[in-house]
Amino acid sequence: MILHDVKNEDGIKNFFNEVYETFIKVMMNPFYQHNTKIQLPVFDKKVMVAGRKHLLN
Repeated sequence: MILHDVKNEDGIKNFFNEVYETFIKVMMNPFYQHNTKIQLPVFDKKVMVAGRKHLLN
């Protein structure tokens, strides 16, 4: 859930697109066990970077 004060539809859309692309890359990884929790520090970091990039103005 994202709560925000400023109307930033493009930033939110871009954030979710970038996170979705990262998620798909994890799902396509042959070493990832499907239907398990994603516990990758790299994934967490990429989500945080995307949030700073698209949601902080």
